[in-house]
Amino acid sequence: MLRTILFSLLFLSPVFSAQAVPDFVIDAGLSEPFSQRNRQGVFVAFEASTGRWITNDADRAHRPYLPASTFKIPNSLIALECGSVANADVVLKWDGKDRGFPSWNHDQAMREAFRNSTIWFYQELARRTGEERMRAWLSKINYGNADISGGIDVFWLEGALRISAVQQIEFLRHLRDGTLPFKAENMAIVKDIMIANQQDDWVLRAKTGFTLRVAHPIAWYVGWVETTKGPIYFATNLDITSMNDALPRVAISYENLVRLGALPAGTTPPR
Repeated sequence: MLRTILFSLLFLSPVFSAQAVPDFVIDAGLSEPFSQRNRQGVFVAFEASTGRWITNDADRAHRPYLPASTFKIPNSLIALECGSVANADVVLKWDGKDRGFPSWNHDQAMREAFRNSTIWFYQELARRTGEERMRAWLSKINYGNADISGGIDVFWLEGALRISAVQQIEFLRHLRDGTLPFKAENMAIVKDIMIANQQDDWVLRAKTGFTLRVAHPIAWYVGWVETTKGPIYFATNLDITSMNDALPRVAISYENLVRLGALPAGTTPPR
């Protein structure tokens, strides 16, 4: 019994504590891609080689929001670790319901579901994982407020889970460095399916997300660029009122990554 209690306490304990409040470099120029599109939002970057945190809005950098589909990153890790799905190539059967996105309307595996941001696929993974294991893992990895209230298959879309841009970056730093408490092979799988763009001398891993189902709708783009100088992590979020409002999140991020030298001049998102 004592061994069981000690194991439970260890499992529920975060593997890393919250970081100190970053000493931001404020770069007003990072606001230009937002204002050019009449959007309100924040861009946060962390340069591993210099230890610099850079943003256009230090207050908003710490403001927590629903993670929306950026939660597919930890959801994938947890599902693989728990055996909710054996690997990234296991195909789940589509239930036949048209949810308005043609790319979702067929059987698919994690690699495709991550790329297409297929909600039904990840809702099924969350149900397979279950509330107890999901709650324990989010607490262990210190993911945002780790609150899964609101339903096991919607808590990241319209429930109580909240995470800030700074927290997104801290989580991604641990993922990239392999210091999360998941098997190395599972972290490698997720880092592989996160690749959104790459050239000979850089690789961009990232995930989009947005939600319109709450009082303060938000859109995200989070990830990191692997460069010859080391990784540069980023998190972008912006206020939206429609799905179309979310579209510039990627372009805004690219423009600011170019500004910071993380991407070569003229780099644009793939079509």
